[in-house]
Amino acid sequence: MALVKAKPAGASTSAAASPAEPLFVVVLDGVETPIREGTLYGGDGGTVTVTAPGHLSAEGLRSVLVLVRGGDGAGGASATTARFALCADAAAEGVGAVAFDRCGAARAEGAREVSATRCRAAEVERAGKVTLERCRDARLRGGGALRAARCRSADVESFGGARLARCKAARLDWCGTVEVDMCRAVDVTRCGAVTGERCRVVNAAGCGTVAVAHAEVNMLEEGRSSGCSESAFSAPPPAATAPWTDEEDSAAASASATL
Repeated sequence: MALVKAKPAGASTSAAASPAEPLFVVVLDGVETPIREGTLYGGDGGTVTVTAPGHLSAEGLRSVLVLVRGGDGAGGASATTARFALCADAAAEGVGAVAFDRCGAARAEGAREVSATRCRAAEVERAGKVTLERCRDARLRGGGALRAARCRSADVESFGGARLARCKAARLDWCGTVEVDMCRAVDVTRCGAVTGERCRVVNAAGCGTVAVAHAEVNMLEEGRSSGCSESAFSAPPPAATAPWTDEEDSAAASASATL
């Protein structure tokens, strides 16, 4: 499909298209624009491009929100994809598969699959499969399977299965199975089976079984305060929503080596 440049002043770029094709609604710097094909340009030089029917990419934007409307064809909205790179504040709602790369604030809701790499803050709700790599702060609510590695803090609730590796601080509540490897401080409450190895401290309360090798494991009463600091899970200030930098990538790699 040939790309069509967006009209001035945020006008729609949609050409005549089959109702079976999903329609993206893009909120770019506060302006809402429906788009099925073409490219939108942000005031700061970034772009949003529909690369193929149902597939969108965004790069270098200050603030962008992508929603999906319609799509009665095979797969519907669940077959759509959106990729964000180097955006300060990026969000997707109702998109099938979402990927964030080196963004400031990354938010996804109702996605079948979500991945985030080197983002300052990642927030995911009602997702199927979630994969995080080198994100500073993560807040995850409701999902199927989670894999997180080298995150500074991860606050997880209501996932079927969660596996965390080399995270500094992690808190998990109401999860099915939990596996933690080489994490610094872990709080686990009301989860099923907790396994793993080589963690510094694991505090568990109200869990089914806890078997973490080579770690200090504290079995606590449910509701009792544990060792992880609340500040580790606080939301970042607005100034922190800038894209990830190469210097931070080097610092993260050095920090994870000390765990």
